[in-house]
Amino acid sequence: MASNQQHIKLICDLSLIHSNAKWRYPGSWENYPKYGDPALYLDIARMLERGKFDGAFFADVAGTPMVNGSMKDTVELGVAWPRHDPIPMVSAMSVVTERLGFVTTMSMTYNHPFHAARMMASLDHVTRGRVAFNAVVSGFPQEGQNYGYDTIPDHEWRYDRAAEFQQVLTKLFASIEPDAMLWDQETGIVADASKVHRIDHEGEHFKVMGPLPVAPSPQGRPMQVMAGQSDSGMRLAATYADLQFAGANGHAGKGKHRARLDEMCRSVGRDPDDVGIVWAGSFDVVSGPAEEDEIRRKLREQYSDRLLHVFLSQWWGLDGYEIDPDAYVHDVIAEVRGAGIAPNWGYLDMAMTATTPTTSIRDYAREWLVYGAEYIGTPEQIADYMEEAFHASGANGGFMIAPRSGVPAGIERFVDEVIPVLQRRGLFRTEYSGATLRENFKGR
Repeated sequence: MASNQQHIKLICDLSLIHSNAKWRYPGSWENYPKYGDPALYLDIARMLERGKFDGAFFADVAGTPMVNGSMKDTVELGVAWPRHDPIPMVSAMSVVTERLGFVTTMSMTYNHPFHAARMMASLDHVTRGRVAFNAVVSGFPQEGQNYGYDTIPDHEWRYDRAAEFQQVLTKLFASIEPDAMLWDQETGIVADASKVHRIDHEGEHFKVMGPLPVAPSPQGRPMQVMAGQSDSGMRLAATYADLQFAGANGHAGKGKHRARLDEMCRSVGRDPDDVGIVWAGSFDVVSGPAEEDEIRRKLREQYSDRLLHVFLSQWWGLDGYEIDPDAYVHDVIAEVRGAGIAPNWGYLDMAMTATTPTTSIRDYAREWLVYGAEYIGTPEQIADYMEEAFHASGANGGFMIAPRSGVPAGIERFVDEVIPVLQRRGLFRTEYSGATLRENFKGR
């Protein structure tokens, strides 16, 4: 696919900067209260806006995974735990910024589309048009149990529900016409009732009368972000997303994924140019090999084998202690699929694309958790990699990057050292092009 987009888009993933031992890394969280207080996040928001980032991203999983039959390891080691609802933090960060966007998560598996539409439209007002809805299909066992399910609902059931969820969202966001609001001081008429519509949706999963009781939001409809590696996930993103985030190994893997999404877009009657991709990965800015080695050494000191097992359990939806660390990733995943176990398929698919047939579980876990930073190097090296990956995958989207070490210092270093290189090359904006997230993201 050839796009006429000129600039790389950048989103900073702040989902787990407080967990997985990142808070222990020397220099991280210094002089800030630990997770929950907004002080650090407000400073990061200001940094990202200074760097002209498109947005900050918050994933969300509302469960505390059990490992080896207990939540003890998850809680003691803080592996993706605790996880506050990100929406209040987004609201706070929006107050200290003017152009930075925010991508926040709600589950289509366990939430109701009316609640999600009302929340996202309201948040779009609070942020003045700078929010995107990361609409996820959930696959973590303990999250399901928090919502009353004994086991994870069937994969196809979850995607069928998500497709209908999206249909209801579309109807609700269209239920108030853009010019419906009058606020006529003389007559006292608030809105033109002929431009406010019931949707009267009745389907397999949802029954919703409508309309959405929120004034039309600044973006009309908040931008929508989705992941999805399976055929069902790719089809859902191709049909409804403005932006997909994905993981793929190397430039060839990214190009292959982009081509697959393009084909899926065309199959549902959509222009592939309308769906960008941001490639997920972590980053570290270093002065050279010596500093990179030192960061690796410090990271190794934070991550025990016990933490690696728990981390694998979290993201795969399996008990990491029952997996042979010397087994090959591809063999384990094939066995899981053959047994019909229902873990988080998306992360298993990502693991398949990120490894070779002879990559062991131990090596994969360590590389992904401890060393895994696809965007690591000097500012020029990171810019080189991003430029190559951007063009190899169709020049439509960019990168969703998470700081691997040194929060907030690592983020500030990216803003101060990498952004200027990208700007000098004409790959990244020097100013925001609009007031809303959609305007900035679509701006050339």
